[in-house]
Amino acid sequence: MAGAGAGAVAFGADRVVVTGVRAKTTPAATSSISLHNGGQAAVQVTALAIGGIAQLTLGPSGVAVTASSAPIGGTPLFQIVNPPSLPTTLGPGADLAVTVQMMTTGANLPAAPTNKDLGVTLLTASLSATASSGSVQATVYGFLLIQDNYEATLGQILIALGYKLNVGQAQNNWNPNTSMMAANLPGIESGSDEVAAPHFVKAGTGNVTMTLVARFSPAGVLPYGWYPATSSTTLNTVGTMSMIADAQTSDKARMVYPPLQAGSSTTFDPGSAAFGIWVFSDQKTEKYAEGGNTINGDYDYTQDALNSPTGSVHRIKSYPLKDSSGARIAQQYLVAVEEAGNGDYQDYVFVLGNVNAAP
Repeated sequence: MAGAGAGAVAFGADRVVVTGVRAKTTPAATSSISLHNGGQAAVQVTALAIGGIAQLTLGPSGVAVTASSAPIGGTPLFQIVNPPSLPTTLGPGADLAVTVQMMTTGANLPAAPTNKDLGVTLLTASLSATASSGSVQATVYGFLLIQDNYEATLGQILIALGYKLNVGQAQNNWNPNTSMMAANLPGIESGSDEVAAPHFVKAGTGNVTMTLVARFSPAGVLPYGWYPATSSTTLNTVGTMSMIADAQTSDKARMVYPPLQAGSSTTFDPGSAAFGIWVFSDQKTEKYAEGGNTINGDYDYTQDALNSPTGSVHRIKSYPLKDSSGARIAQQYLVAVEEAGNGDYQDYVFVLGNVNAAP
């Protein structure tokens, strides 16, 4: 969705998300967003600015996720990296890349959470661009990790994505299953927005969409996809998560909007029959040597009976998707995966579109 604003110029998205680790300065914690001229004439970009910096704190679980905001003054915690000399001309159809950096050191950073299970420090700001055609804005979100293997909660991820859901215990807790035993993972959580969805069916004409929107897991090149409900051994690959050197994001394994390998798709056509979703988690194989538990197996399925270790572990939770106001988005689901045993359900997070839960 394009950023809000007037005239021909708009940001390519309404938000940009940056992930970084406290005290880690190399490489800089950055993320980019494009400023696009969709008009027929050149425009002059006269200003780029970041303001309204604040810390977001999640409200309690048990209701749809919300966050309170506390402004942060003083030294800015975000900056635009290598901005162009202004004014600059943006021709018709042209893009200007705007790179936002989050500070990972400095006395102005909010204190780190004393309880790692509360997630990361979640920051926000407003990015604005002023042009001859008007001004436009996008929201900046920053995930500031306590250390490189600490992670955001599913609720913090939802705030950054702009979805207002009640996702149960994992909403504001990175370790709700303190036993760390996969057999103790919660099933469908009453009082949350979760629904039973061991299988899905295509809702209408066209393909099913499958978008990887977040990943907070050990590093690795990990495929995912779908399987027919009648043949759980027929695993069809849709995409493969990348592993790219980056100390701020565990090689692109702990971030919102993680990259995919070349050749990956975001759509597939399962036909009219019911299908399930699978993810290769590398828990058993441990090819990438960042930890795992062989008893958990290498694959996670929407169908509990296929999961390891007991054959009835609830590794994938599904929620009818809601927008930032809490309104239902028809035929879309948030699919949240637990690869290990702590129950954070944000190891891999997908949005499925053009689907309904199978009856």
